[in-house]
Amino acid sequence: MKTLFINCFLILFFAGNTFAQKVVINLDPKGISPKETEYRVLEVLDHRIQKAAIGEVFNQTAQKSPVSINGNLEQVATRFFTKITNPKDSAQLIQIRIFELELKESFDREQRLYQGDVQLALGFYVKGSGEPEHLLDYLGTTQYRRSDFRMDRVEEIVNKLFQNSLEYFDNWYKSQNMSNRALAKSIRLDIIEPNLVSTPDKVYYEPSRSLTWEDFKARPSSLSKNNATIFASFSVQGISLMDAGSVVQNLEISVYMLPYQSWVKDPSAYGLNHEQRHFDVVRVVADRLIHKLKTTNLDLDFYQARITEAYLDAYREMNRLQEFYDKQTQNGINTTEQEKWNQWIDEALAGDWKWIEELLGSGRR
Repeated sequence: MKTLFINCFLILFFAGNTFAQKVVINLDPKGISPKETEYRVLEVLDHRIQKAAIGEVFNQTAQKSPVSINGNLEQVATRFFTKITNPKDSAQLIQIRIFELELKESFDREQRLYQGDVQLALGFYVKGSGEPEHLLDYLGTTQYRRSDFRMDRVEEIVNKLFQNSLEYFDNWYKSQNMSNRALAKSIRLDIIEPNLVSTPDKVYYEPSRSLTWEDFKARPSSLSKNNATIFASFSVQGISLMDAGSVVQNLEISVYMLPYQSWVKDPSAYGLNHEQRHFDVVRVVADRLIHKLKTTNLDLDFYQARITEAYLDAYREMNRLQEFYDKQTQNGINTTEQEKWNQWIDEALAGDWKWIEELLGSGRR
């Protein structure tokens, strides 16, 4: 959280004026030229506990008179900020919350002067499709002394505090809009498939490298009826960065098998092909995930949820396809079905996923 504290001191000496029982201040930026901004103040919300008078001042009979803003504070403050900004068409929406607007005045008997303090506390939030996100806070105060009182000068002080608050926010926004995640205007997805080097503990999928039985290092399970088992899967890792006002979501996708969780009892070329096809199925699922992510419209508020959802869908799809594969080929025993799957997987690796869509859509086993 960032907070600005501004302290000004004024001495006001004026000719005598007649006080009304109630003092009303107009919030209006007279003579201020609007500045071009990349944000638009959409609304101002009054979060003060006490929403009536903003304070009291002494009148000429030494009695206190309540001071209030002319009109509904939320509405007049919104108009105030709207008048001094000229937003671009693509401007971000900003919500401002007023936490405090208070005027206090006391009498200094030694100096024979009235001394006052006006304080303004605001919060700035950026609005999206979800809850507004907090950006920063502003706290400004102006102190004055007077021998007599003219309310147009106090009115100027209050207006100046509101003007200063926007100037502070504007300076902060200009310094942050290219690097602050909360101010990002767009999302870009960069998918990376790194050339990872296989190790004895992990073998990464490479189209030019087929599996060998040497990649199956675990002790065979005596409780399993299968001749071989492969542990193959995929991983998605990512990091978000800011680049020129946009969120860049980098995703690294890799397909791998774990040798020390994969085993074989009786090695054969036919059996190795069956296990290789399990590995290939994972590659196909990863390709489909990449395609889905690249063709999905991601938005700033929910892009991480969309990516997670796509990953979980792909993981479930992988498990379903592996189950279909082993069920239909009877773990490779049915040579006719194995040949069909060999062809289907080759087509899928080449980008033709028609058979997968039909299989997943039918739900047959």
